[in-house]
Amino acid sequence: MKTKDKKFPNGFESYLETHFECVQAITTEWLKHKPTGVVAERHDAQGHGGLYELAEELADEFETLNEGKEWDGNFYDEIYEFLHEKLHNK
Repeated sequence: MKTKDKKFPNGFESYLETHFECVQAITTEWLKHKPTGVVAERHDAQGHGGLYELAEELADEFETLNEGKEWDGNFYDEIYEFLHEKLHNK
């Protein structure tokens, strides 16, 4: 992760929480008997480093899309839907 000039639109703590959820979703897919979608494609093309980059890209995108949003108990629903779409749909 390149942190020198990295922007955290919702603060560092929010970014860490989002990044964790991204890593968890990627790991869940990767541990399947036959990983599919972007997780399998990225790993095939770039190895584990590609999965690190994918987690950062997804966290950056989700945080930017939700800049300034006040979560009212729906963070997990939103991140789940976002990650499901990004990891399983092209």
